[in-house]
Amino acid sequence: MKPKRRWISINIILFTFIISFSISLISREFRYLPMDLEKISTYDNDRVVFQRVEQSTDLARDNSFESLLIIKNRKTYLMMDGYDSPYLANIRKIKIAIQKIYGENENDLIWTNKLNGKPDFVQVMERRIQLMKNANEEFVSTNFGTFYKSIRDKFIKEHVEKFHQLMKNRGESDFYVDTKQLPRPLYLADVVGYKDKYSTIAKARAMDGTTYSCEDTDGDGITETFMADGNDGFSWGYKSGPNLILIYKNTDKDIETLIGKLANEAVYGSVGEEKEMIETFPKERDIDDLVKWLTPKNPNFK
Repeated sequence: MKPKRRWISINIILFTFIISFSISLISREFRYLPMDLEKISTYDNDRVVFQRVEQSTDLARDNSFESLLIIKNRKTYLMMDGYDSPYLANIRKIKIAIQKIYGENENDLIWTNKLNGKPDFVQVMERRIQLMKNANEEFVSTNFGTFYKSIRDKFIKEHVEKFHQLMKNRGESDFYVDTKQLPRPLYLADVVGYKDKYSTIAKARAMDGTTYSCEDTDGDGITETFMADGNDGFSWGYKSGPNLILIYKNTDKDIETLIGKLANEAVYGSVGEEKEMIETFPKERDIDDLVKWLTPKNPNFK
């Protein structure tokens, strides 16, 4: 093969690999939408649900939002952080198209309100009748900020503890763990010393039918995604995700303290599992007796 043809063949192979890898990443990128009180399937049962999404650039959708929904006595209370009015976002999108503004930050010019740890939107409805709606961050965070964060963290913590129980009792919870080696960078300064990274997905099912999953996508040892989906048929809107908890590509440090170790613990075991394993590990004397029993000797032989 001539050098030129060989060079072309190598570049075709590299191009095909890069395109295939990019397509695989795109296929794993979900497009979740903020929950909508108008699209909730039922108001009849009291419940708490939580949604946090941080996704890649998509001009058609908000890529940074957090929602806490409480249904109590057939009233719905929705609080959000990073709320953007779809109507105003669409106007900004039209202006950008007219002015022909392009670039990496194009999405930020459309969906301007980003997550900052302060709820900036509240909506209260009794069935389909709206009782209150306010998108002023100062008003919402002053009146509901402490309540919002407290309920959010307690709710996530309860489900994390439930997931830990399923992890601890893997045999009875259909606990499943899948790890996959991530592709190495094309150019490495230290090929020998490079430590391979692995993505991790763990799934489990509780006795009440709730399914849980957690994921460390980039292999850095930190869980970015945690989901809980109930089986009672409740839906909080088209493409809003699992109906109990959706935490997708989290970067918030407070939430990281709650879910950050889950994928790693799913592979290597939690502190509770390690403690139980140590306590129930066979005693040396018992295994000595087992070895003798498994190796019978003829008593008539000297």
